[in-house]
Amino acid sequence: MKIVRYAVGGVPRWGLLEDDDRIRPIRGAIGEWAPDFVASGFRNLPTGAGTVALRGVRLLAPIEPTAKILGVGANYWSHLERLGRTERPTHLASYLKPVTAVIGPDDVIRNPAITRELDYEVELTAVIGSPVSPLTNDPVPALLGYTVGNDVSAREFRKGDKGPDLLSMKANDRSTPFGPWIVTADEFPPAEKLDLRIVCRVNGEVRQEDTTRRMLWGVPEILGFFRPRISLVPGDVVLTGTTCGVGLEDGRFLRAGDLVETEIEGIGVLRNTVGEHGVLG
Repeated sequence: MKIVRYAVGGVPRWGLLEDDDRIRPIRGAIGEWAPDFVASGFRNLPTGAGTVALRGVRLLAPIEPTAKILGVGANYWSHLERLGRTERPTHLASYLKPVTAVIGPDDVIRNPAITRELDYEVELTAVIGSPVSPLTNDPVPALLGYTVGNDVSAREFRKGDKGPDLLSMKANDRSTPFGPWIVTADEFPPAEKLDLRIVCRVNGEVRQEDTTRRMLWGVPEILGFFRPRISLVPGDVVLTGTTCGVGLEDGRFLRAGDLVETEIEGIGVLRNTVGEHGVLG
Protein backbone atom coordinates (compact mmCIF):
# COMPACT_ATOMS: atom_id res chain seq x y z
CA MET A 1 0.00 0.00 0.00
CA LYS A 2 1.02 3.58 -0.65
CA ILE A 3 0.34 6.09 2.11
CA VAL A 4 0.43 9.74 1.07
CA ARG A 5 0.30 13.04 2.89
CA TYR A 6 -1.41 15.67 0.83
CA ALA A 7 -3.06 19.07 1.04
CA VAL A 8 -6.56 20.04 0.01
CA GLY A 9 -7.40 23.69 0.47
CA GLY A 10 -4.18 24.09 2.42
CA VAL A 11 -5.17 21.46 5.01
CA PRO A 12 -2.72 18.52 5.40
CA ARG A 13 -4.23 15.05 5.44
CA TRP A 14 -3.15 11.42 5.26
CA GLY A 15 -4.54 9.18 2.56
CA LEU A 16 -4.37 5.79 0.89
CA LEU A 17 -3.29 5.98 -2.77
CA GLU A 18 -5.41 3.48 -4.66
CA ASP A 19 -4.56 1.72 -7.91
CA ASP A 20 -6.59 4.16 -10.01
CA ASP A 21 -4.49 7.12 -8.73
CA ARG A 22 -7.23 8.31 -6.45
CA ILE A 23 -6.67 9.06 -2.77
CA ARG A 24 -8.96 7.79 -0.06
CA PRO A 25 -8.62 9.85 3.17
CA ILE A 26 -7.29 8.29 6.37
CA ARG A 27 -8.86 9.56 9.56
CA GLY A 28 -6.57 11.19 12.13
CA ALA A 29 -2.89 11.92 12.66
CA ILE A 30 -0.31 9.21 12.08
CA GLY A 31 -0.01 8.53 15.82
CA GLU A 32 -3.73 7.75 15.93
CA TRP A 33 -3.93 5.21 13.10
CA ALA A 34 -0.44 3.81 12.47
CA PRO A 35 0.05 1.66 15.63
CA ASP A 36 -3.16 -0.33 15.14
CA PHE A 37 -2.56 -0.54 11.41
CA VAL A 38 0.90 -2.05 11.89
CA ALA A 39 -0.25 -4.35 14.71
CA SER A 40 -3.11 -5.67 12.53
CA GLY A 41 -0.70 -6.79 9.83
CA PHE A 42 -1.46 -3.75 7.66
CA ARG A 43 -5.19 -4.45 7.47
CA ASN A 44 -6.88 -2.10 9.95
CA LEU A 45 -6.68 1.30 8.23
CA PRO A 46 -9.39 3.82 9.19
CA THR A 47 -10.24 5.28 5.80
CA GLY A 48 -13.11 7.67 5.17
CA ALA A 49 -15.69 7.99 2.41
CA GLY A 50 -15.00 9.50 -0.98
CA THR A 51 -11.81 9.95 -2.95
CA VAL A 52 -9.87 12.72 -4.68
CA ALA A 53 -7.67 12.47 -7.77
CA LEU A 54 -3.93 12.39 -7.16
CA ARG A 55 -3.39 14.92 -9.93
CA GLY A 56 -5.75 17.35 -8.19
CA VAL A 57 -3.86 17.65 -4.90
CA ARG A 58 -0.47 18.80 -3.71
CA LEU A 59 1.65 15.99 -2.31
CA LEU A 60 3.52 16.81 0.91
CA ALA A 61 6.48 15.10 2.54
CA PRO A 62 5.03 12.06 4.38
CA ILE A 63 6.21 13.52 7.69
CA GLU A 64 4.22 15.40 10.33
CA PRO A 65 5.64 18.60 11.89
CA THR A 66 6.25 16.85 15.23
CA ALA A 67 8.39 14.04 13.78
CA LYS A 68 12.02 13.32 14.54
CA ILE A 69 14.37 12.86 11.59
CA LEU A 70 17.35 10.66 12.43
CA GLY A 71 20.17 9.64 10.14
CA VAL A 72 23.31 7.59 9.91
CA GLY A 73 26.39 8.12 7.77
CA ALA A 74 29.34 6.09 6.49
CA ASN A 75 27.09 3.14 5.65
CA TYR A 76 28.24 2.17 2.13
CA TRP A 77 31.83 1.01 1.69
CA SER A 78 32.00 2.09 -1.98
CA HIS A 79 31.29 5.67 -0.87
CA LEU A 80 33.96 5.55 1.84
CA GLU A 81 36.54 4.06 -0.53
CA ARG A 82 36.10 6.92 -2.97
CA LEU A 83 36.67 9.36 -0.12
CA GLY A 84 40.01 7.71 0.66
CA ARG A 85 39.06 5.50 3.60
CA THR A 86 41.19 2.38 3.91
CA GLU A 87 39.52 0.79 6.94
CA ARG A 88 35.88 -0.01 7.41
CA PRO A 89 34.11 1.83 10.26
CA THR A 90 33.48 -0.11 13.43
CA HIS A 91 30.42 1.85 14.54
CA LEU A 92 27.62 3.94 13.10
CA ALA A 93 27.87 7.72 12.80
CA SER A 94 24.51 9.31 13.61
CA TYR A 95 22.80 12.69 13.72
CA LEU A 96 19.45 14.43 14.17
CA LYS A 97 17.88 16.70 11.58
CA PRO A 98 15.21 19.32 12.43
CA VAL A 99 11.76 19.07 10.89
CA THR A 100 12.29 22.58 9.45
CA ALA A 101 14.71 20.95 6.99
CA VAL A 102 11.93 18.86 5.45
CA ILE A 103 10.39 19.51 2.03
CA GLY A 104 8.19 17.37 -0.17
CA PRO A 105 7.86 16.22 -3.77
CA ASP A 106 8.40 18.97 -6.37
CA ASP A 107 9.39 21.48 -3.69
CA VAL A 108 12.45 23.65 -4.26
CA ILE A 109 15.62 22.66 -2.41
CA ARG A 110 16.88 25.73 -0.58
CA ASN A 111 20.41 26.66 -1.66
CA PRO A 112 21.87 28.32 1.48
CA ALA A 113 24.24 31.26 1.28
CA ILE A 114 26.63 29.48 3.68
CA THR A 115 27.64 26.85 1.10
CA ARG A 116 28.97 26.49 -2.43
CA GLU A 117 29.18 22.73 -1.99
CA LEU A 118 25.54 21.62 -1.84
CA ASP A 119 25.45 17.86 -2.32
CA TYR A 120 22.81 15.21 -3.06
CA GLU A 121 22.47 11.89 -1.18
CA VAL A 122 19.79 9.37 -2.12
CA GLU A 123 18.81 7.32 0.95
CA LEU A 124 16.32 4.63 1.82
CA THR A 125 14.28 6.07 4.67
CA ALA A 126 12.51 3.92 7.25
CA VAL A 127 9.24 5.21 8.75
CA ILE A 128 8.20 4.21 12.27
CA GLY A 129 4.61 3.08 12.79
CA SER A 130 4.45 2.15 16.48
CA PRO A 131 6.37 3.28 19.56
CA VAL A 132 9.92 2.09 20.17
CA SER A 133 11.65 2.61 23.53
CA PRO A 134 14.90 1.38 25.09
CA LEU A 135 12.79 -1.45 26.53
CA THR A 136 11.57 -2.63 23.11
CA ASN A 137 12.96 -6.07 22.38
CA ASP A 138 12.91 -5.84 18.57
CA PRO A 139 12.20 -2.51 16.82
CA VAL A 140 11.73 -3.99 13.32
CA PRO A 141 8.03 -4.91 13.83
CA ALA A 142 7.41 -1.20 14.54
CA LEU A 143 8.12 -0.30 10.90
CA LEU A 144 5.29 1.29 8.98
CA GLY A 145 7.24 1.28 5.73
CA TYR A 146 9.77 3.12 3.61
CA THR A 147 10.05 6.34 1.65
CA VAL A 148 12.73 8.06 -0.44
CA GLY A 149 15.00 10.63 1.20
CA ASN A 150 17.53 13.05 -0.27
CA ASP A 151 19.87 13.97 2.58
CA VAL A 152 21.16 17.19 1.00
CA SER A 153 24.39 18.32 2.72
CA ALA A 154 26.59 21.42 2.80
CA ARG A 155 29.96 19.77 2.37
CA GLU A 156 32.19 22.65 3.50
CA PHE A 157 31.31 21.71 7.07
CA ARG A 158 32.31 18.04 6.79
CA LYS A 159 35.73 18.69 8.32
CA GLY A 160 37.23 21.31 10.58
CA ASP A 161 39.85 21.85 13.25
CA LYS A 162 37.39 20.64 15.89
CA GLY A 163 35.60 18.03 13.79
CA PRO A 164 32.53 18.20 11.53
CA ASP A 165 29.85 20.87 12.02
CA LEU A 166 26.85 18.60 11.52
CA LEU A 167 24.29 21.32 12.16
CA SER A 168 25.62 23.52 9.35
CA MET A 169 26.06 20.50 7.10
CA LYS A 170 22.77 18.66 7.65
CA ALA A 171 20.18 20.95 9.28
CA ASN A 172 19.59 23.77 6.82
CA ASP A 173 15.98 24.91 6.48
CA ARG A 174 13.97 23.52 3.54
CA SER A 175 16.82 21.45 2.16
CA THR A 176 15.84 17.79 2.67
CA PRO A 177 13.19 16.22 0.40
CA PHE A 178 11.17 13.14 1.34
CA GLY A 179 8.49 11.30 -0.60
CA PRO A 180 6.65 10.87 -2.80
CA TRP A 181 4.85 8.53 -0.37
CA ILE A 182 5.35 5.72 2.14
CA VAL A 183 5.15 2.16 0.83
CA THR A 184 4.12 -0.16 3.67
CA ALA A 185 6.64 -2.69 4.96
CA ASP A 186 4.51 -5.68 3.96
CA GLU A 187 5.23 -4.85 0.30
CA PHE A 188 8.93 -5.64 0.77
CA PRO A 189 11.07 -8.59 1.84
CA PRO A 190 11.98 -8.75 5.56
CA ALA A 191 14.09 -5.79 6.66
CA GLU A 192 17.25 -7.89 6.96
CA LYS A 193 16.90 -9.02 3.31
CA LEU A 194 16.23 -5.71 1.57
CA ASP A 195 17.88 -5.52 -1.85
CA LEU A 196 16.46 -2.39 -3.47
CA ARG A 197 18.07 -0.44 -6.31
CA ILE A 198 18.73 3.19 -5.40
CA VAL A 199 19.50 5.89 -7.97
CA CYS A 200 20.13 9.63 -8.03
CA ARG A 201 20.01 11.59 -11.28
CA VAL A 202 20.99 15.24 -11.75
CA ASN A 203 19.55 16.80 -14.90
CA GLY A 204 18.94 13.29 -16.21
CA GLU A 205 22.49 12.05 -15.62
CA VAL A 206 22.87 9.08 -13.28
CA ARG A 207 25.24 10.13 -10.49
CA GLN A 208 24.49 7.43 -7.89
CA GLU A 209 23.40 3.83 -8.44
CA ASP A 210 23.61 0.94 -6.00
CA THR A 211 21.54 -1.49 -3.97
CA THR A 212 20.57 -1.42 -0.32
CA ARG A 213 22.06 -4.88 0.23
CA ARG A 214 25.46 -3.19 0.15
CA MET A 215 24.77 -1.18 3.30
CA LEU A 216 27.35 -1.94 5.98
CA TRP A 217 24.56 -1.89 8.56
CA GLY A 218 21.07 -2.90 7.48
CA VAL A 219 17.76 -1.52 8.70
CA PRO A 220 17.55 -3.90 11.72
CA GLU A 221 21.04 -2.89 12.90
CA ILE A 222 20.32 0.81 12.42
CA LEU A 223 17.06 0.63 14.39
CA GLY A 224 18.87 -1.47 16.99
CA PHE A 225 21.48 1.27 17.29
CA PHE A 226 18.89 3.98 18.01
CA ARG A 227 16.66 1.86 20.27
CA PRO A 228 18.71 2.10 23.51
CA ARG A 229 19.47 5.79 22.89
CA ILE A 230 16.26 7.53 21.88
CA SER A 231 12.58 6.66 21.94
CA LEU A 232 10.80 6.63 18.59
CA VAL A 233 7.14 7.40 17.95
CA PRO A 234 4.84 6.89 14.97
CA GLY A 235 5.90 9.12 12.11
CA ASP A 236 9.57 9.38 13.04
CA VAL A 237 11.90 8.62 10.12
CA VAL A 238 15.40 7.20 9.85
CA LEU A 239 17.75 7.95 6.94
CA THR A 240 19.98 4.93 6.32
CA GLY A 241 23.00 6.44 4.56
CA THR A 242 24.07 7.07 0.97
CA THR A 243 26.30 5.35 -1.55
CA CYS A 244 29.08 6.44 -3.90
CA GLY A 245 28.70 9.03 -6.63
CA VAL A 246 28.04 12.14 -4.55
CA GLY A 247 29.42 15.53 -5.55
CA LEU A 248 31.98 15.41 -2.77
CA GLU A 249 33.85 12.74 -4.70
CA ASP A 250 34.43 14.72 -7.90
CA GLY A 251 33.50 18.31 -7.07
CA ARG A 252 30.28 18.35 -9.11
CA PHE A 253 28.01 19.97 -6.58
CA LEU A 254 24.44 21.13 -7.08
CA ARG A 255 23.74 24.44 -8.76
CA ALA A 256 20.66 26.64 -9.07
CA GLY A 257 18.11 25.18 -11.46
CA ASP A 258 19.37 21.59 -11.28
CA LEU A 259 16.70 18.90 -11.39
CA VAL A 260 17.43 16.19 -8.81
CA GLU A 261 15.61 12.86 -9.06
CA THR A 262 16.09 10.30 -6.31
CA GLU A 263 14.56 6.90 -6.90
CA ILE A 264 14.26 3.68 -4.92
CA GLU A 265 12.96 0.44 -6.35
CA GLY A 266 9.49 -0.42 -5.12
CA ILE A 267 8.82 3.09 -3.83
CA GLY A 268 9.07 5.64 -6.62
CA VAL A 269 10.78 8.80 -7.82
CA LEU A 270 11.20 11.97 -5.78
CA ARG A 271 11.81 15.09 -7.92
CA ASN A 272 13.06 18.48 -6.76
CA THR A 273 14.81 21.48 -8.27
CA VAL A 274 17.58 23.52 -6.64
CA GLY A 275 16.76 27.12 -5.76
CA GLU A 276 18.77 30.24 -6.35
CA HIS A 277 21.87 30.55 -4.20
CA GLY A 278 21.30 32.57 -1.04
CA VAL A 279 17.54 33.02 -1.53
CA LEU A 280 15.67 32.39 1.73
CA GLY A 281 12.38 31.10 0.32
